[in-house]
Formats: sequence, structure tokens, C-alpha cells
Amino acid sequence: MTCKPIICLLVNLGAAAFCAAATPAFFAMDTGTRDATHQTAEAQVSLVKSLGFDGIGPSYTSPEALRDMLAAVDREHSKLFALYVQLDLDAAQPLSAGIRDSIHQLQGRDAILWLHVTSTTHRPSDPAGDAQATAILREVAALAEPAGLRIALYPHSGMWIERVDDALRVARLVDRKNIGVCFNLCHWLMVDGTNLEARLTDALPHLFVVTLNGADAGAKDWGKLIQPLDSGTFDVSSLLTILKTLGFKGPIGLQHYGIQGDAQVNLQRSMSAWQHLQASPLMPAGSALAGWEAAAGWSEVGSVGLDPQKPTILQTQPGTGVVVSLGSGGYLLTKEHFGDVAVHVEFLIPQHSNSGVYFLGSHELQIYDSFGVATDPYPGIECGGIYPEWLNDANVRGHSPLVNSSKAPGEWQTFDVTYRAPQFDATGHKTRNARFENVIHNGKLVQNDVELFGPTRVGLAEQARGPLRLQGDHGPVAFRNLRIRPLGE
Repeated sequence: MTCKPIICLLVNLGAAAFCAAATPAFFAMDTGTRDATHQTAEAQVSLVKSLGFDGIGPSYTSPEALRDMLAAVDREHSKLFALYVQLDLDAAQPLSAGIRDSIHQLQGRDAILWLHVTSTTHRPSDPAGDAQATAILREVAALAEPAGLRIALYPHSGMWIERVDDALRVARLVDRKNIGVCFNLCHWLMVDGTNLEARLTDALPHLFVVTLNGADAGAKDWGKLIQPLDSGTFDVSSLLTILKTLGFKGPIGLQHYGIQGDAQVNLQRSMSAWQHLQASPLMPAGSALAGWEAAAGWSEVGSVGLDPQKPTILQTQPGTGVVVSLGSGGYLLTKEHFGDVAVHVEFLIPQHSNSGVYFLGSHELQIYDSFGVATDPYPGIECGGIYPEWLNDANVRGHSPLVNSSKAPGEWQTFDVTYRAPQFDATGHKTRNARFENVIHNGKLVQNDVELFGPTRVGLAEQARGPLRLQGDHGPVAFRNLRIRPLGE
């Protein structure tokens, strides 16, 4: 296995793997860009630019800090999407020097002023503050309009504007075209968490910006409500689907407040997850098998789980969205062929089961019940391993995962994979080996830039383009939410 330093991998993934810009624009809030090695505005803007973010969303702290941030944005040819500023209803001058300075410095930059509105006089969501807030916000709107700026009211748990409904109520009262609202996933989950589609539909005419992150559905503590985008049980794809269906075109910010550790690693995890979320579904609910060949032995169901009497077997429930083989499904191949790709896979297996995902039909990323196993029989059979080649009647060049991050049988697991196809010249001579640039299994890096010298055992002959191939004859397995995105060079 040829391993490059992980730092290089992270930069390459964000800057080059996805050559097309995400739509809508995706920017990083400065709640997740600062750590011990990224203290300055220059370091933070350079970091988010290198990882593929479209820009940054900082907080206002001083005129000098904002000047530094804008200078860094200009040097990096990046963008400041939104500036987080306080509006204190109880202050002697609610239209503060900070708000005025922000408007002055942001003039002509097509930015959003994010106002979090506080009060000790009025409790959260109390409409008794509406008249006062309306008057102040009309002043802000009048100052911002000639500067070409929009104002988005930022709902924040514990503040006067706490809920999306609060922000929307006040924006309607202010009744100015450049006053709108923000939807913040983490704060919505904390104070509400219900009727997502209805909330967004109601807010849409005034919705300027959205923030999101990984989160656990139903949680009420910030450590679980704000996680990297590849973590948590809340289905972020459902939020993005609703926004897309509604026709939302505004920017989306990444919230990383309170996430500990290396900012670059955390941001890269979320960027990789974002890129996969933008990918095309391979198993859309209701027609999950329509894009696949050789579907005998596979079926679409609504849910799967372990048989409580025999945990080596899967039980199914009617419905859509999950594709399952109960152990006799053979190989399932996409009708479409691909080259370099990024792929998101969600899978579930029972005890002692065995499956795999073959990239271009040739190179197998192993699915296996490795939960709690210290050492599997041979390198590459482990879950997250790259299966060996078969040469001279022997397994060779199998690649064990860097760590065992397997979940228990019966739990849904994820792979996020960046794969580069082999290349061939006009005579059929191979000019570049295939490789797995990275494999992330349940949020942990398990393969780092592994070069592949030939097809893995029982893989199809190598080619520059080929199908994604799922194994269904080595034991029961279920898949859902498969997404794929072709990559540029």
C-alpha cells in the first residue's frame, strides 16, 4: 500500500476531486475554521478555499478583524457570504457601531448580515418586543439597502428570535425586501424539530440562507446537535431534498460550533459528506432497481432488521427505499458505466454475512461482519478492506482497513469513497493503475491512497469505465441511499 500523508489527501479531495461547484453555494462558518494552527483570517480563508468551500461566514468582533477577513477573502479570491452580528434590543443604541461598521465595510459585496436578536427585557419568542424590533430593523434595512446588503434574522436557541416562526413573524412585520430569515438546523432541532417541510415552505419567500451540520435526531444537547456532516442520525439529505423541491437557491452554511479536534480534518469530513449529498441517487425510493441489471434475487422493501430468533437472517417489511438480497441475489450491476467517482453507500448485514461493492466491476471494497473482531482471517476480508487479487492460486495484495470501525450486525453502516479508475492508451496498454484515494467507513478513514495493480478476486477485467457491482450471493445484505458523482481529473 502506497500511503501519502493524510494532510495532502485532505487538500486534494476538497480542491480537486469535485471540479464542479456545489449548487447552492456551500460556505463554512467560522465556528469551525479556527484551531491552534488556524488563528488568523488568512489561515482560515486559505483553509476553507483549499478544501473546496465557496467562502466563509465569520462573526463580527471588531472593525480591524473584519478588515483582515475581507483582505484575506480578496487575496484568496473567495467570498464572505454572511456576517454574524448582534442586535441588542435593550441597548441604548440598538443600531450599534458594529452594525454600522459591518454595513460600511461590506458595501457592494453582495453579502448577508446575519442578525441574532437578543433581549433581557423580552423572553424568547415574546411578541411584546415586535414593535420595538420592527422599528429598529427598518432602520437597519434602510442603511443596508444602498450598500446592496440583505439582512437575515438568525433564530438562535435562548435568544429573543429563537424560532424560525419568530424570525418569519418579525420579517413580515418589517416588510422590507432586504429583510429575510435564516433556517438553522441545529437550533430548529433544539427548540422545535417538527414539521420541517411546512416550516421551510412557509419561510421560503423570505428565506435568504440555511445552515446545517450533522446531528442526532431528537437530541437536546449541543454535542449531539452539532457534529460533522458525515455523522448523526438526522437525515440531512431530506432537508436538502425539500429545499431543492421548493426551489431554494440561496447559500448554505456549515455549522461546526463546539466540535473539538483538528479544524482541517473536521471540515474535510463535512465537505466530503456534502459532495456525496450532491451526488445522484442510484436507488431512488419506489424505483430503486430500475437503474440496475441482473436484478434477480434482489427486491425493494421498506425496512430490514435482524431476525430475533436467528440473527444471521434479515427480516423485511414492505415499502420502498431499501434494496435487499437475502443471500441468493447474485451480482447487481448498474446499467450506467462510470470512471472516476465519489460514492456514498449505506449497507446493513446480519451476523457472519459477507458482501462487497466492486468499483467498475473490478475492485472490491469488502463488506463483512467484523464487529469486535481483533484479526480477520486474511488482509482485505475485513469490513472496509480492499479484497486481495488472486495470483498463482493465492490471495495477494489485500489491504486491511487502517482501523476497525465496524458497527454491530443489524445496524446501518456507511462507506464514503473516492475512487480513480485505471487508464489505457489507444492500444489498450494500461497507463495508470486504479486506486482508492480514500475510504471512510462510519466516519473514520480506513483506506488512504491505495494503488490497485489488477482486479481483485472474482472482479471483472479492468477497463476505463464500468459498472458499480454489488455482491448478493455470499450472505444477506441490504443497501440504501447509494449516491454517485463522477469526478474530474
